[in-house]
Amino acid sequence: MKRLLAVLAVVGLAITAGCLGTGTLDDAALNEPANYDWNTTHDATVTIDNGSYRAVLTLHNQQNVSLFGPGEFGGQSALPVSAVQYRYPNGTVLNASSLTVGEKDERTVIEAPTTSGKMAYTGEIRSSSLYLSVAVNGSHAVTLPPGTDVRAPVVGQATPRNYEMVSDTDRHTLVWENPETEVISVDYYSERNLYIFVGVLGIGTVIAGAGVLYFRRQLAELAARRGQMDPDETLER
Repeated sequence: MKRLLAVLAVVGLAITAGCLGTGTLDDAALNEPANYDWNTTHDATVTIDNGSYRAVLTLHNQQNVSLFGPGEFGGQSALPVSAVQYRYPNGTVLNASSLTVGEKDERTVIEAPTTSGKMAYTGEIRSSSLYLSVAVNGSHAVTLPPGTDVRAPVVGQATPRNYEMVSDTDRHTLVWENPETEVISVDYYSERNLYIFVGVLGIGTVIAGAGVLYFRRQLAELAARRGQMDPDETLER
């Protein structure tokens, strides 16, 4: 019995280590090259493209940023990031090898050399959904991929809902003046796919409507035939 308990304890420790262990951060990924637009007008500027997003954050009397994503079984977890960079106010740019990047309390913490300047990182997008940590104070802007939107109910949404949309050619940018939440979430969709979805839904509605009319007509004809039948014949049957 004691041996069985010992084995179970070892297995439990292994599982716990697997769940709580670091491994979210990869040194090679942290130091990947990336081109960021440092000339941003918002305190946090996010651009979504090709299954990932680039974020540039402005530090105001703040030396680190804390980032997290949704946990595998609910809750929060440290956010896997890549191409981490810091830009001094004088324009000098450092990569992750010159910064302190680690995990603490299920969050990814990036430490800057000073309490000013700008921090940048790249994150992944899954299933056309952005889960963005509000890591700095001030305005936040999220630019959607070309040809996408969030305004159709059911298939798209953005929270908090008090955002302003700015459109430029085929791209929309959502702007929050000062979100008072820990997370901004954006579920976007392709406008072309929306048209297809609406078309298929319309065809399905027409087919369903035709089926209901046919069924009602059959019931009406059956009721009419029964009404025309002789009562004695009905009893014999």
